[in-house]
Amino acid sequence: GDNEVKKRDFTKLELKLDHVNRPLWACADGRIFLETFSPLYKQAYDFLIAIAEPVCRPESMHEYNLTPHSLYAAVSVGLETTTIISVLSKLSKTKLPHEIIDFIHGSTANYGKVKLVLKKNQYFVESPFPEVLKTLLNDDVISKARKAPEDCLAVSRTAGEIASGHDLLDEMQLAAATEEKETHSFEIDSAQVENVKQRCLPNALNFPMLEEYDFRNDTVNPDLDMELKPQARPRPYQEKSLSKMFGNGRARSGIIVLPCGAGKSLVGVSAACRIKKSCLCLATNAVSVDQWAFQFKLWSTIRDEHISRFTSDNKEKFRGMAGVVVTTYNMVAFGGKRSEDSEKIIEEIRNREWGLLLMDEVRSPFFDKLGLRISLAHERS
Repeated sequence: GDNEVKKRDFTKLELKLDHVNRPLWACADGRIFLETFSPLYKQAYDFLIAIAEPVCRPESMHEYNLTPHSLYAAVSVGLETTTIISVLSKLSKTKLPHEIIDFIHGSTANYGKVKLVLKKNQYFVESPFPEVLKTLLNDDVISKARKAPEDCLAVSRTAGEIASGHDLLDEMQLAAATEEKETHSFEIDSAQVENVKQRCLPNALNFPMLEEYDFRNDTVNPDLDMELKPQARPRPYQEKSLSKMFGNGRARSGIIVLPCGAGKSLVGVSAACRIKKSCLCLATNAVSVDQWAFQFKLWSTIRDEHISRFTSDNKEKFRGMAGVVVTTYNMVAFGGKRSEDSEKIIEEIRNREWGLLLMDEVRSPFFDKLGLRISLAHERS
C-alpha cells in the first residue's frame, strides 16, 4: 500500500556528516544493509546477527531484516531496548527513521514481564504483574494448560536482581535493587509447556517468556561434584556473560556470543560448574567433542569417570548418578537404525533430566537453550 511505498522512499533519509565511516543503512521498513568492506564490518555483523534475520549476503553488501522474532531473540540474550536502538544508531549512516524506533520498542516492550520457571521439576508461569497473568489466563490454550485451576494466583516474595558492577550503585539504589518484590504465579502441565510458550510469542499474545531454571532448589535431580580449578579465573567480560545467564539463584536460557579466542569454552564450563547438575554438550563433529571433553578436564575438577564422549568411534558412559555427556548434533538427531550400544546411550540421553544443555556453534541447526558460538581450534592456538 501507500504506507509501504513511503517506507521505501529513501529521499528523506538524512546522511550523517561522517557517514563514510559508518557501515550500514537502516530503513523505515526494517531492512538493514551492511557494507562488507567497512572497517567496522565485523562489529556490525556480530551485532546484526543478534538482532536481525539475514535475507541475502552477496560479496559487497549484506541485507538483514528486523522482525518481532529476531528482536525477541535479541532481548532474550540480554540486549535491552535502549541498547539495540543506541548501537544501531551509532552504526547507521543516517538518522534512524522513527518507524524503526517505534517497531523496536513495540517488539520488545513486553519481554521479561512473564517468566517460565522450572522448580523441582514443575513449571510455573510467573510475573510481578498480576494483571498480565490474568490476561494470559483468559486465553483458552493457557487456561487449559493450568494445573489445579483456581480463582487466585500464588504469591511469593523474591529479592530483586543486582547486575554485575553493583558496587557502583549508591546506597539508595542498592536498597531498591535488593528490595523484595511480590511475584504472582500459576502452575502449568509440563506436557503443555511448548504450547504455552507459542501462545506468548509476539505473533500471538505478545508476552514472550524469559525461561529460568531454579537449580539451587532442585532436590529432584542429583548434584554433580565439580568446581572450577583455582587457575580457571574468568575475565571480567566472561563474568559479565555469566551474569546475564545467572541471577536470583536461577539460570536463564539464552545465547552467549563472544569473539573467537575470547574464551567461550571457559564460560561454558563455568556455567556447568555453577549449576552442578548433569550436562549435555552438543558439538559439530567428533574433533570438537574431543576438544570439549578436554576443556572440561582442563578447567574443572570433574573426575574422568563423570565425563563421557558419544561419537561413532567412542560410546562411553559416565559412572554415577550425574555426569557430562559430550556428543554431536548428528548423533542425537540421527533417525536411522543404531547399534545396540548407541541405542542404549541415546535412550539414557532421552530419559535423563539435564540441568544444562550447552550448544556449540549455535548457527548450527538447533539453538533452543544456552549455546556458545565458538571455534575451539582457534581458541587453543
